[in-house]
Amino acid sequence: MSKLVVISGPSGAGKGTVVKELLNIYKEKNDKVHLSVSATTRLPREGEVDGVNYYFLKEEEFQRKLEENDFLEHNIYGTGKSYGTLKSHVLKYLSSGYDVILEIDINGYKQVTQNYDDALGIFIMPPSLEILEKRLRDRGTETEESIQARLQTAKEEIKNKKIYPHIVINEDGKVIEAAKEIYEIIKND
Repeated sequence: MSKLVVISGPSGAGKGTVVKELLNIYKEKNDKVHLSVSATTRLPREGEVDGVNYYFLKEEEFQRKLEENDFLEHNIYGTGKSYGTLKSHVLKYLSSGYDVILEIDINGYKQVTQNYDDALGIFIMPPSLEILEKRLRDRGTETEESIQARLQTAKEEIKNKKIYPHIVINEDGKVIEAAKEIYEIIKND
């Protein structure tokens, strides 16, 4: 039976890296999986492809889909741009026997669980806040203000992790192990 899997965690926890390894495990086992593509009202960045990186929608189209109840979750971020997961897109893959992976934040997970009872939630944790801060700093892409904001958000997300039925710690150098643990959770839940 196919599953809708929501993977969340603070910025710097390694969600993207773990999900990439998780997709490799599915491929090795010839299992059907689809990483959901979010819709957004922001403009594409250089090299981004519609339907691959995001579904790039005009604000009116996003609002129409919202009115049609075609989002499992959605949010407007500080940039004023809307993001969301299209229900029609997810259901198409689930009905074709694919496990569908959503990599979204805690607010998105709360919305998904209100719209889809069987969603499986997995929260990826860093080993510690100190390691999380080091990971954010090592990226070399964040301002000090941004790092502090991300750390504050991370503390709030970690406080609320108990809403997830499963928590996986992404230890440094053990991404594959974290991905294998998540795969086992998905297959045995």
